[in-house]
Amino acid sequence: METQDIIFGLAVFLLAGAIKGLVGLGLPTITIALTTLVMPLTEAIALIALPTIFTNIWQAAVGGRFRLIVRRHWPLIVPLAISLYVTMWLIGQKGPNWAFLVLGGVLIVYGGMGLLRIRPRLAPDLERPLAPVIGVTSGFVAGLVGVPIIPLMPYLQSLDVKPAEVVQTLGIVLCATSLTLTVSLLNFGLLDGPRAIVSGAAVLPALAGMWLGQRIRDRLSVEQFRLAVFGALLLMGLHTFASRLL
Repeated sequence: METQDIIFGLAVFLLAGAIKGLVGLGLPTITIALTTLVMPLTEAIALIALPTIFTNIWQAAVGGRFRLIVRRHWPLIVPLAISLYVTMWLIGQKGPNWAFLVLGGVLIVYGGMGLLRIRPRLAPDLERPLAPVIGVTSGFVAGLVGVPIIPLMPYLQSLDVKPAEVVQTLGIVLCATSLTLTVSLLNFGLLDGPRAIVSGAAVLPALAGMWLGQRIRDRLSVEQFRLAVFGALLLMGLHTFASRLL
């Protein structure tokens, strides 16, 4: 990575951390979407490794319901982690060209659902049998593009989860994802010394942005901010998709 790419990446982490502090998610998604404008997808995935671990551990630790959430969602978390690692082993480490199309599609779907305020509802008796399917699919997507938001996020939003648990649930599930992703990157040589240094340096702006986002959360309309974020993700997805097809 060139010096200007590193500076740009660190600035992106400050912005993405602030968004995560405001709405509880978005750090890897925003980071991948923006950094892939100036660097290869495999470089961008390596860059998010350490910041996502630290920010998700912070988020997972706050809420007081860690054991209950893990007990409920382990049928989702375990298949997701296994699928992610296997995907990285089989194809993710090779960085296939069509992975950018998957990334563009993920951003378009997620951004569009957010703008349209689409929140599916899932019957309680379907949660257990569906959780492993969602885990495997989300792990495959994460292994390709570094973020598991589709179909993970719509699934979690469709569950009967108390508002107070939503942020901590996201933190726990995404913490398991980021830990598995980092282990995979290390095992397959995608997170070598130079990349690990840059990823480690990105932890500070990510945490600073998250702290800033939490501080200003009460001063802004979070709903309007969420719509702006989803709109930006949709546009970046369309740009990513079009740039690969045209």
